[in-house]
Amino acid sequence: MTRPSDFQRVIISLFLVLLALVLVVSPLPMLLRSLGILLLSYAAFSWGGITLAYLVALLVPPAGLLTGDPDWLVMLPLILSSGLLAMAGLEYAWRYPAILISPLLYIVPQLFVWLVSYQPLFAINLPWEPSARTWISLHGLAALFAMLLLIYLERFKERRGHQSASARSGRQSKNL
Repeated sequence: MTRPSDFQRVIISLFLVLLALVLVVSPLPMLLRSLGILLLSYAAFSWGGITLAYLVALLVPPAGLLTGDPDWLVMLPLILSSGLLAMAGLEYAWRYPAILISPLLYIVPQLFVWLVSYQPLFAINLPWEPSARTWISLHGLAALFAMLLLIYLERFKERRGHQSASARSGRQSKNL
């Protein structure tokens, strides 16, 4: 199997962005839309690099405002800040440290808001309130799963690259 060409990468990247846009404006529960953005951000990193991952994590979620869902408006700053921190952790701690750093950075804003919202000064009823622990744990597990999958795919690509390079050098030595 050969490496995808640049044109194929562009097509797949556009598909991921459009899929994220459709997911954000679809009439799904907010938890599923948020998890979809999270997973598609990591998939965008795998195919298009960190620029595309930032695009999906930061520019796609505001499109959810087109649905007119007031709960999405309330949760949007939390989704954006979590996505920004997760992608920054992915970028700056890439490879094995990112397995823990990126998911932890994703849930830090959520944990902070959840804990602070119980203080009288910052009391607010967020749309996740009946299941805040479920929301945070699912997002943390999804980010961890996505990171493990990214590392696995990256190692798989490297192994395929080394195998094809050794096969090419073997063919060239036979031709001589």
